[in-house]
Amino acid sequence: MLAEQFYERVGKSRNTFLIFATITILFFSGISFTFVIPGLKGFSLFNVVLTLSMYFIAANVFVGLYKNRIWFIFTICIILNSLGMGWRLWLEWGEFSLVEHSSLAVYIGYPIISAIIITIFYIIGNSKFGKKVNFSLR
Repeated sequence: MLAEQFYERVGKSRNTFLIFATITILFFSGISFTFVIPGLKGFSLFNVVLTLSMYFIAANVFVGLYKNRIWFIFTICIILNSLGMGWRLWLEWGEFSLVEHSSLAVYIGYPIISAIIITIFYIIGNSKFGKKVNFSLR
């Protein structure tokens, strides 16, 4: 019942929730990429759990906004994660704390893995709650 109410609210105010999900992915990918990669300096399990929780919320907002659009969600998430990382790198260019994170594997791998995680959350949410969502409000 709680999920149905949530998706009903998402359906009624689509633009607000779309902006929320976009900002969530953008900022959390920019803020967290230096804290969630195991084996690199600054890794924190608390930040991993926090980031995964926010990605789960964003994926559930996408379930309420888009039905069965897996590739669209994956593409949007890659773009937003890349923009978030680029924003952080641009703001802190030349900082010593980012030296360890300046590798091609991090620049390419983190947005792809984050987009895969959000897409998996989307697929799970869509399979469990997508049938109950009334998409006729669009």
